[in-house]
Amino acid sequence: MSEWTREAVEALGPTTDVPTTAAIFGVNKDTVYAQIRRGEWTATRVLSLGRKLKIPTRDLIALLYAPEPVAQVSPAVPSQCQHAAYPQVKPIESQSQCGCQVGESATVRPLRGT
Repeated sequence: MSEWTREAVEALGPTTDVPTTAAIFGVNKDTVYAQIRRGEWTATRVLSLGRKLKIPTRDLIALLYAPEPVAQVSPAVPSQCQHAAYPQVKPIESQSQCGCQVGESATVRPLRGT
């Protein structure tokens, strides 16, 4: 197979062999075998089943087709802590680190009747 897609790798089943893994990475199978033997193979886990070596396809998929990073979402409720008086404090610090006091309006209370 000249080009490996995510669907093709998933179709291999739960595990695959070293020659197929080498083909997916586009390297010689002897290179992968040598790295496994020397303990240098860190791309995936290697399952040793007797004399056979198996590579979990889940590891290949996670390595090759990692999901796109999720954009940071602003909280729905803004923090009571604005740090106007302390410009050196970064806004990502929690209130316990910056010394701000949580106001009464920021206290979460259970709903009535529960």
